[in-house]
Amino acid sequence: MTEWWDYGLADLLLFSPRVYFRLFETMNTTWWLVVASALIAGLTASGLALRHGFRGNRVILVLLALVWAWSGYGFLWQYYRPINWAVPYLLPAFALQVVLFAIFAARPLPLRFGWRGDLSCYVGASLVAFALLVYPFIGLIEGRDLVQAEIFGSAADPTALGTLGFVLLSRGTWRWVLLPVPLAWCVMSAGTLWVMDQYVAYLMLVAVWVTVFCGWLDLKNGVTSKRLTEAEIRDPAA
Repeated sequence: MTEWWDYGLADLLLFSPRVYFRLFETMNTTWWLVVASALIAGLTASGLALRHGFRGNRVILVLLALVWAWSGYGFLWQYYRPINWAVPYLLPAFALQVVLFAIFAARPLPLRFGWRGDLSCYVGASLVAFALLVYPFIGLIEGRDLVQAEIFGSAADPTALGTLGFVLLSRGTWRWVLLPVPLAWCVMSAGTLWVMDQYVAYLMLVAVWVTVFCGWLDLKNGVTSKRLTEAEIRDPAA
């Protein structure tokens, strides 16, 4: 009888890479209009987040709540759940992330997005750009067709990566509560991708490390501890 410690990550994977990436092909061809709309939502949110002082904070948060809701329902529930026994245990985390975005959007003083010019902003902008513009084409390097592209707002991996970037582009008290779910997903997904011999797994772990490091720097510099004021919300130049 095999002992439990003899099992590895590969023993827990109940599907092949071919089956896994076929999920994205099916979703992209069946729900192409929703997939495209979710990507446009991400592009819109990124444009608003990078404009210093622009009063689009709540719009960004609402758009992120919507794409997380669609990624949780469209990808996890509709496609990933039938091949992965762990998905029902992961869905509440996606629901929690949607609720958190909605709460921040409803607060009198939401998170403020804008270019600060510090390291976290550069890292955040890089993560957002990577998730939106580069991640869909990674499959071509691995020998997959473009129709199997993992697109921000629908596929969970680029959505989580991009969210890390959006959080780093924001500032305000309690910003950190938006990080645990996407960080945890990136770590778990990196394990799955590593078992499937996908080199993007290393990029996922690097993104986790730099996000935690930048979050620590922001905490030291007061980015997360300094409370936003009504004047800062009213005055775009504040």
